Amino acid sequence: MDNSNATHLQKYTLYLFSSLFLFFSCKSLDITSPGPSPVVPPANSQVNLATQMPAKTMDRLINSQVPQTLVQEENMQFGNGIEGDLEIRRNGKIQWASLDDERLKLTVPLQIEGEFGLQQGGLGNLFRRRVPINRELAPSFLINPEVKENWSLYLEDFELLDLGGELKLEVLGMGVDLSGTLEKQINQWAAQNLGPNHELAPLKPWVNLLWEQVGKPFSVSWEGQELGFSIQPQEVNFEEFFSEENQLALRLGLNGTIQTHPSDALPSRAFPLPNLSPNPSDENLLQALLPLSIDYSTIDQELESFLGNKTVRVDRKTLMELSNFKTGAFGELLKIEMDFKAIRNNGEEIEGALFVVGKPEFDARLQELKVSDLNFKLISDNAKAKWAVALKKGKIIRRIEAEAVFPLEELLLSTSQSFSERLSLQTPLADLKVKNLSLSPEGFYPLKDQLQIHIQANGEIEVSWK
Repeated sequence: MDNSNATHLQKYTLYLFSSLFLFFSCKSLDITSPGPSPVVPPANSQVNLATQMPAKTMDRLINSQVPQTLVQEENMQFGNGIEGDLEIRRNGKIQWASLDDERLKLTVPLQIEGEFGLQQGGLGNLFRRRVPINRELAPSFLINPEVKENWSLYLEDFELLDLGGELKLEVLGMGVDLSGTLEKQINQWAAQNLGPNHELAPLKPWVNLLWEQVGKPFSVSWEGQELGFSIQPQEVNFEEFFSEENQLALRLGLNGTIQTHPSDALPSRAFPLPNLSPNPSDENLLQALLPLSIDYSTIDQELESFLGNKTVRVDRKTLMELSNFKTGAFGELLKIEMDFKAIRNNGEEIEGALFVVGKPEFDARLQELKVSDLNFKLISDNAKAKWAVALKKGKIIRRIEAEAVFPLEELLLSTSQSFSERLSLQTPLADLKVKNLSLSPEGFYPLKDQLQIHIQANGEIEVSWK
């Protein structure tokens, strides 16, 4: 073969190989086709508390809610021509016991004081003398308390089991037993004021006061940004019953979404609570998804502070300086545009720009956001620069992956503190707080103006009954 032809063939082969190498090394990324934007799932969250109110707390609750003076009335009609002034007061501690998972037996010690006499008119005009009465009774009642979907307390059942004594007195030398009359009065009052259609106590105002504390929108301060959050409740689940241990079992659950807001548009108060739904769950859990949105300008500043004008060694003969970082969305990937300057040992400098894309991921060990599965395109008219970058593409990718990181430890710590404080609650009956709380980024979603990070919060609710 002619040597000149061989030389031409070698040159052509080298040119073709070089062209193909450059094409596949530097042009495989089409920066004009980012692909579809990520689909951001809703930040669904749930809290469920299954606990049992100890007998001593239930005892305090019952005795604190029943007033000391139950009846105070003048000229009360007792039938059979008898009337009187009557005052019925509590006379000690109310005793209670659960009969099954729904019903309670209450024994209420009472002090009954007053005076009785004949009604005015007829013999009542002749005999105006009234007889004082001072008796102690301990009637027992059967009740079935139930909290309905409108957040109000009702007594489904009410039955006077035993009057717990006799109410007898002597009028004009005649013995009069008012026990039956008193029983009748109690049952008539119960029929008029208790039952499934009579609201005994609205709990919603009290619950709303607590919800205003727990559900009030909150913010997280980080790197000069105020990240605002609110809880949008969608379902509140509740169930109560009496356990075999004579304790009130409570199951309270909340399902909803956590929304993010600009710091200057944070709602001023908690979203309203919906009506109650049944709660079959006996789990104690907290699973919340917090959507944190970080401006790309913040990421740019962080990268500039870590890498701006910093010398990165690519190999033993080449140093590289990166600057002018600009991050953004590239479909489902994160893009990082940057200027670079490659400096060889012989003093030769090559300049250009890199268009880098990759998948944002969380390094749990280092508590950092990193970009993996990198690909990049060199933007330069300098053929020599293209060739040099193509030769060292793998090394450049490894160096960028190692250096282009974004610390999240401070953000996670600040979020954990704010979240724990928001879910801590002190009430006269119990204190609630979050325990075993762990936070970890669950997903990264590059959006038009921000990188949204879904932080998964897991934990439990601890109750300290008083």
